[in-house]
Amino acid sequence: MENQLEIVKNNQVTSLIDSVDISTIQGTMQKIATFQAVIQKNLKDGHDFGVVAGAGSKPTLLKPGGEKICMMFGLNPEYEFLERTEDYKDGFFAYNIKCTLYRNGNPVSQGVGNCNSMEKKYRYINVDAVPDGIDPSTVEKVTTRYGTVKYKIPNPHIADLVNTILKMAKKRAFIDAVLQVASLSDVFTQDLEEMQEFLQQEHVQNIDENSAGNIKINFGKNKGKTLGQIMKETPDYIDWLMKNSKDPVIQKACKILVDKGLSKKEDTPETKEEDLPPFLQDQEV
Repeated sequence: MENQLEIVKNNQVTSLIDSVDISTIQGTMQKIATFQAVIQKNLKDGHDFGVVAGAGSKPTLLKPGGEKICMMFGLNPEYEFLERTEDYKDGFFAYNIKCTLYRNGNPVSQGVGNCNSMEKKYRYINVDAVPDGIDPSTVEKVTTRYGTVKYKIPNPHIADLVNTILKMAKKRAFIDAVLQVASLSDVFTQDLEEMQEFLQQEHVQNIDENSAGNIKINFGKNKGKTLGQIMKETPDYIDWLMKNSKDPVIQKACKILVDKGLSKKEDTPETKEEDLPPFLQDQEV
């Protein structure tokens, strides 16, 4: 019986191959290669795509790149829920979404994307100190790439991220659909940059006056120093970083330190002549 099924299967494959026009396939494959080359030529590295650390050497297609591909070829995305869960009582939210790309009203490709509040980047937040009522031995301690120590605790405000989670599911479905257009998955991998985006946004939001000075620089002549140390030694460099750094975490931390330094200057009372030592009074200072 198994031998008969195998024979039938082989016959079907042979029949499929015999029915195909090889020259047509070769032409199609050449068009796909040309299409992929056009895409790579017109997308901007670092904006439309980029290599994400830890995700291999294949570039990651970012949302702006996916949108540009759709504009170039007249593709319009439409979304529908495959499944959705919104439990505000227990704080669990999950969305499973399908994205269909249309051209002139005809479906071209489909992709699916899922996102839920149990994903690590949404489920936990990093804080500077363990809150009262939480056993410190049960809390994961992490050191950020800026050299600061954080404690990972369950997010008490998970409902605030409902819109973010929904958008992430849509984004994943969209990228999945775009990658199926002319085998673009050969050129790009799935959208992985959201983890870095989210962690960076979270870090920016959590920076305060106390943590700003503890952030370490990992580049240039000040490599290994904290922003607090640099502020004491070369405050002009902190001002320069605030205006020119492309890292939003560094920018915000420097702004906090600069504002703190300015406020100290404003709070310092002007020295009056009677406050000077006797030997300096009646002299030009």
